[in-house]
Amino acid sequence: MASKRRPCWRTLRTPTSLVLYRTPDGWRYAVHFTEPTGIADSALAGPPPSSEPDIAQAALVQKAEELTHRRLDVLWHAPDQPDWWTRTVTVAGPLPPA
Repeated sequence: MASKRRPCWRTLRTPTSLVLYRTPDGWRYAVHFTEPTGIADSALAGPPPSSEPDIAQAALVQKAEELTHRRLDVLWHAPDQPDWWTRTVTVAGPLPPA
């Protein structure tokens, strides 16, 4: 019997913002969603904590696109505190067909 569960990327819906921050152990991230409101957060695999922010930012966008199965256009904001960046999702591409 086929499962009626929807993949999580279909349930999470539209991403609104990305948060990236550096910890002593590595880079961490959060992706904020609407419809329903939710947050996906975890450690960002790949770039070491000593890497430049632009490398971690690119890795986060790639991770968010993999998570949402969409192409995302984003706008980084100037950091308001050390080692902390936010990005607004300006355009979330269409969901792939079911």
